[in-house]
Amino acid sequence: MAVRLLYPPRCPLCDRVRPLKESPFSLVCGDCRGKLPWVTEPACMKCGKPVGSPEREFCEDCERMRHLFDQGRAAFTYSGSMRKSVYRMKFQNRRDYLDFYAEAMVRASEGYLSYWQPEVTVPIPMHWKKRAARGYNQAELLAERISCLTGIPCERKLLRCVRYTGDQKKLSRNERLQNLRGSFEVSMPPKRRRILLVDDVYTTGSTMDEAAGVLRAAGARQLFFLVLCTGKGKKSLHDTKSVLY
Repeated sequence: MAVRLLYPPRCPLCDRVRPLKESPFSLVCGDCRGKLPWVTEPACMKCGKPVGSPEREFCEDCERMRHLFDQGRAAFTYSGSMRKSVYRMKFQNRRDYLDFYAEAMVRASEGYLSYWQPEVTVPIPMHWKKRAARGYNQAELLAERISCLTGIPCERKLLRCVRYTGDQKKLSRNERLQNLRGSFEVSMPPKRRRILLVDDVYTTGSTMDEAAGVLRAAGARQLFFLVLCTGKGKKSLHDTKSVLY
């Protein structure tokens, strides 16, 4: 309690100080609670991105390519205050946001988790150089918290990153695929066949595909994913190129 008095909890969206309460959701201030960018239906039946029209079953990305995972869902769109929140969590050591993130992810995916029946959660791994620079792997911390909330065991070391890939933010999907190829490997054949991959942000799906492909080759039968945020589709840039984010 003394630590919380010295470092009071803050709203994970606007970062203003909040009262000391038990539930992570109570830390979201009133102004921000109504602005949470929840992913709502209609959403892509494959990756969970918003599709805008109930007549559409899949987003443009999933329509034109074959993913190696079975299905996935996200709590929020990667936009506005949520994008800023994730930035602070990653680059300003705001690990205090992670309890709220994990609870939101579980709340947004309850029906899917019941349907998928995953046997284990596996975080997307981070190369040791990136982890050393940041001090933690946010996907691993999220997977551990989700495990506590759901009772699904977490296997932190099943999947590992063996090749440094650098920053992928400005790469196209094909460039990301090339950049990620061969970056993951399994430490041992998975004992459980229905796996829930956990990460913070889903963009083109290249990271999930690389991880799912490696796990499937090692013996996993069904690969699902759960993320905090997902992109909203195509974004036009001033140079007239389009990228998926």
